[in-house]
Amino acid sequence: MAALFLAVLLALFLGGERDRASTDALWFLITLPAWAFLFASYQLYRRPVQSFEPTHLDDLSRLFHAMVLGTLGLWVFYKLIPPAQLTFEEVAIFWLLGFSFTALLRRITRRINLNRHGAERVFLVATDEDALVMDRKLGNHPEYEMELAGVVTDEPIDEQLGNFRYATLEDVEELLATHQIDHLIVRLDSKGLSDTSAEALMYACFRNGVRFGAYPGPRSLLLPGVQLNHIEGMGILTHDPPILSRSDRLMKRLLDIALSSMLLVIAAPLMLIIAVVIKLDSKGTVLFRQMRVGRDGVRFKLNKFRTMLPDAEAMTAELMKKSTDPNWLFLEEDPRITRAGRFLRRTSLDELPQLWNVLKGEMSMVGPRPLSERDDEGLEGWERHRLDLVPGVTGHWQVLGRTSIPFKEMVEIDYAYVTSWSLWLDAKILIRTVPVVLTRRGAN
Repeated sequence: MAALFLAVLLALFLGGERDRASTDALWFLITLPAWAFLFASYQLYRRPVQSFEPTHLDDLSRLFHAMVLGTLGLWVFYKLIPPAQLTFEEVAIFWLLGFSFTALLRRITRRINLNRHGAERVFLVATDEDALVMDRKLGNHPEYEMELAGVVTDEPIDEQLGNFRYATLEDVEELLATHQIDHLIVRLDSKGLSDTSAEALMYACFRNGVRFGAYPGPRSLLLPGVQLNHIEGMGILTHDPPILSRSDRLMKRLLDIALSSMLLVIAAPLMLIIAVVIKLDSKGTVLFRQMRVGRDGVRFKLNKFRTMLPDAEAMTAELMKKSTDPNWLFLEEDPRITRAGRFLRRTSLDELPQLWNVLKGEMSMVGPRPLSERDDEGLEGWERHRLDLVPGVTGHWQVLGRTSIPFKEMVEIDYAYVTSWSLWLDAKILIRTVPVVLTRRGAN
């Protein structure tokens, strides 16, 4: 409300030639209940309990539509009251400032709330292996505003494995009653957990006002895009096949052509400078071209600025012995990387030549990670469906953490992207790529 009043006050001062701008702005106070009702209708005052991951872009989308509707209503309101009606300039300034101020204050109050109350405390009823995975995932994404506070299991566990506490099923009721749990998540096939005990945990959470979640052992059954349908009260999880229509593929291709051609023109001078720096820094070609596996297994040559020594490929087999991930080469300090290459990798500027692959149709702006032939050989069964879409310059794996995510989980993330593709999803990933690149999150 404060943001909106400030916006209308500035709009009346800046957008027109009013003699009593401050007085005319006071009439706006009458509309505040209507604005509160409008924002409540767009669920802007509700915690987004439908998903764990904070959808700030979806939040902005709802705020955008609410501000459009509210601004039209405000224009009608000022036509009906004594002050002069709003001019086009005043309406435009109000919408722009109102949207910006409201979005900014919402982020500030969300941060204040997090600092005062802390992150949501999650307890996991599962194996210690699942607990370690969950702990790492939540640690990688503080924006989820969740932390793993404890794991409940009857299996022996090494308490030094993580920062979470250990509890038993018998402790859950007390933990819930003493408000030490904000969210209980249960793996349904956990040892010692029957269907009736899982239901008992759920109703115990409900009695204490605690969120309850559950997931089956095979995580692939609950990929994004799954729908919960009911037939006379029987819940059924439904997955649509990952098939894109011709119109969807056409829209995605048109977006790729428009963005890649525009970015190639803008980045041309920078790419020329990078090429000169690479030549001066070390011997070898400017571009590194490697065979990658594209859609439906079709091979193509991926273009990147060279960031390694010329004989880097020959050193791969020996360095795999030191890799922290057995499925692909991942080193904290790769001796093959040049001085210029280290900077290019941190800033992701080495990816710029891939825009040419996008323009040729071999890659997309957003899509699964393009794997090398060696990495692709280990994929079997459902994992190969990640190739149902053209690989991308950026994607879900890149914005979620890049190299901080193990290979097998990257494959799951790519498959989830394919099964839940939409043009809006591509737009969100492109927008989220910008802060990830600027903060160098997950870059190696």
